[in-house]
Amino acid sequence: MDQLLVIAGSLILLLLGIIGFWIQKWIKSTDALTEAISDLRVLIATTQGSVETIRQNCASRCTVVDSRLNSHSKVIQDHSLDIALIKQALHYESE
Repeated sequence: MDQLLVIAGSLILLLLGIIGFWIQKWIKSTDALTEAISDLRVLIATTQGSVETIRQNCASRCTVVDSRLNSHSKVIQDHSLDIALIKQALHYESE
């Protein structure tokens, strides 16, 4: 009976040791995942700040480009009208 208790006790200790080992590994991996998630949150916050800055720069540049395009479009329209008038004048002179 004493030997059976010794064997059962040693098996229980062995199983508890194995379980403790796996729990320790699980805790380490959980800590590593927590650290990785924290790093990712910091990275996302920094990236969002960069994206917001780029968006604001793009909006200001788009305004400048749009005003330039509108100005060029008006000049092209005026030139097209002038060309049409010159063609019409040349057409009447040739007749």
